[in-house]
Amino acid sequence: MGFRTGAYCKVWKVDPVSDTATKLRVSISRKNKKTDAYEQEFSGFISVVGSAAAAKAAKLKDGDRIKLGDVDVTTFYSKEKEREYTTFKVFSFETADGKGDPVPQKKAVDDGEIEPDEDSDLPF
Repeated sequence: MGFRTGAYCKVWKVDPVSDTATKLRVSISRKNKKTDAYEQEFSGFISVVGSAAAAKAAKLKDGDRIKLGDVDVTTFYSKEKEREYTTFKVFSFETADGKGDPVPQKKAVDDGEIEPDEDSDLPF
């Protein structure tokens, strides 16, 4: 399954970095149907970004499980260090048990029309 939307992760370490970023050490495993053993598919640090998602991630405890929402992977090559860096970003997630406060979604703006009230005495 690896690092992707919908993957379940176990949180090993929580490190709040700023108001808009929290670093998590996580692992993702899958069960081998032939051997009944769990095999690790991903292990590493991820950055939970965005003020609401980072604040929610900062409340996680070691050992919690989460389900990844919107994710992205970027790479950067440093000419000076002659090294490539990979960043795993998470923009939304939910706890695996479905509990906890979800990241608030932006509300849609209405069209500005006022709906008539049946009990109103106004002529228009």
